[in-house]
Amino acid sequence: MPLSEHEQRLLEQMERALVSEDPKFASVFRGAVRRPKASGRAGVAVLVSLIGVVGIISAVVWNSPPLGILGFTAVVFGLFILTTHRPESAENSNEQKKSASTQPNRSFLKGLEERWDRRQENQ
Repeated sequence: MPLSEHEQRLLEQMERALVSEDPKFASVFRGAVRRPKASGRAGVAVLVSLIGVVGIISAVVWNSPPLGILGFTAVVFGLFILTTHRPESAENSNEQKKSASTQPNRSFLKGLEERWDRRQENQ
């Protein structure tokens, strides 16, 4: 669900305030939040699931158990496709995540803790 214009303006104001208050801290989070792109595979999965729901409803209306089983199978298959879909960029970055997790970045956490302590002292 997209943000309203008022919410977008508030978000932009908050971002500008963060950048002006602590530009180094704000630069850490730039580009960290990425909206997923629409995927054809995800669209097909949703379509298959919706067809399955229609099949289940039709099975109830027409009293047809085989149609209900087919509809249920379609819903499960569609949800399986939807939940197991991994974008190529995520597959390529798995190795990077594994190597990053073996060597935690202590200086980043320490910097965050120091900033937090400074802010608490100033208040």
